[in-house]
Amino acid sequence: MAISMVGDLRQHLLTTRHNTSLKTQLNTLVQELTSGETADLTSHLGGDQTTLSGLDRQLQMLGQFAQSNTETGQFLIMMQTALSGIDSQRETASNALLSINLSSTASQIGNAADVARNGFNAAVQSMNQRSGDRAMFGGNDLESNPLADSETMMTALQSAVAGLTSASDIDAAVDAWFDIPGGGFESNGYQGDTIGYISRPAGAEQTVEIGVRADDQAIRDTLKALAKGALAGDIALNLEKEVRQSLQEQAGVDLLTQASELIGLQASIGYAEQQIEQSTVQISAQTSSFSIARNELVAADPFETATQLQSVQLQLETHYTLTARLSRLSLTEYLR
Repeated sequence: MAISMVGDLRQHLLTTRHNTSLKTQLNTLVQELTSGETADLTSHLGGDQTTLSGLDRQLQMLGQFAQSNTETGQFLIMMQTALSGIDSQRETASNALLSINLSSTASQIGNAADVARNGFNAAVQSMNQRSGDRAMFGGNDLESNPLADSETMMTALQSAVAGLTSASDIDAAVDAWFDIPGGGFESNGYQGDTIGYISRPAGAEQTVEIGVRADDQAIRDTLKALAKGALAGDIALNLEKEVRQSLQEQAGVDLLTQASELIGLQASIGYAEQQIEQSTVQISAQTSSFSIARNELVAADPFETATQLQSVQLQLETHYTLTARLSRLSLTEYLR
C-alpha cells in the first residue's frame, strides 16, 4: 500500500510538471502572437544582441530629442504669446497717445498717461513670464526675472528726469537711461544674462538658439516710449501742458514705429520654431526607420507561432483528457 502511495505521488508530480510546462508554453506563444515579438530574444538572435542594443539606444536617444523638441516648441509658443501681448499694449498705447494734441485737456493727457503706464506694467510682466520654473527672456539665466518690476524702473526714471522742464531734455534723459551702456536700464532694469541666448538641443548634431532677450533694442525702445507717455502724466514732475502734450505725441509716434522691430523679434522666434518643426519631422522619420529595423530583428513568425500554439493547445487538451481518465482508475472500478 505504501508503494502505491509513492507511485501515486510521483505520478501526480509528473502530471503537475507537465501541465505547468504546457501552460507556460501556451502563455509564451499567446504573448508572441499578440505582441508579434519573440519572447526568447537570446535564442532568436543566436546570442548576439549587439545590433538590437544599438537600435534600442538610438530609439531611446531619439525619444529624448523628441521630448526636448516638444518642450522647446511649447516654450517658443509662450514667447510668441508674450511678444504678441507687448505688441497689443504698444498698439493700444500708441492710439491713445496719438490722440493727444494742442487742444487736449489735462484730463485727456492724464488718461493717455494711464494707458501708457498700464502698457508699461503689462510689457514688463510679459517679459517676466515663465515657462514652468524657467525665465524666457533672460538669456542663459533661467532663474532670475529678466526685468525688475515696473514700479522700480518707473521710480528710477522719475529720478532721472526730476528737475527737467523741456520735452527735449526729458526725452534725452529717458533715452540715456535705457540706452547708455552701464546706465539705468542695464544697472536697475535688466537682470538677466547679457552674454548668451537660450540654446536647446534639437537633434544629435543640432542646437537651436533662441535669440531674443528682454534687453534687445526693440524691447528697450518699446518700454522707453511707454515710459515717456506715462511720465508726461506724472503730476509730481510739474510739467507744462505743452511739454506733456509734446512728450506724449512723440511717444505715440515712437510706439507706432516699434511695430516692425517687434515683428523682427517674433520672426526670430518663428525661425527657431521652424527649426524645431523640421527636426521633429526628421526625428519622426528616423524613429520609424529604426523601429522597423528593430521589429524585423525581434519579430515572431505569426504562421509558425499560430501552428505551435495550436499544437500546444492540442497537447494540453490531451493532457487534461488523460489526467481525467487516470484519476478515475481504481481497483474498485476495475472489479465492477
